[in-house]
Amino acid sequence: MTAAGQAATQATDSNTSTAADVVTAIGPTGMLLLLLMAAFALYVVSLSLHPNAKCGRCKGAGRHHGGIFSYAQRPCNSCKGRGIQPRLGRKLFFKQQ
Repeated sequence: MTAAGQAATQATDSNTSTAADVVTAIGPTGMLLLLLMAAFALYVVSLSLHPNAKCGRCKGAGRHHGGIFSYAQRPCNSCKGRGIQPRLGRKLFFKQQ
């Protein structure tokens, strides 16, 4: 076998690493960092798909009922009567226009 053939064989042998080899190479701290980055990426995708959440004060109704006169209604002050509010991550990571 020639030197070029031996080098090619060694290159293909070094590229066949298993998942256990990768986990061992990056260690537990690297694995935790990798999992945190994946979770953050999924959260950002979730924010882009579902940017709004139900209002917590009016529970998504957009209005409050009166305490004494239960038939009386007024728009929710928190969500301005919409029933939804932007999620916290949307306020932090995406600029509002």
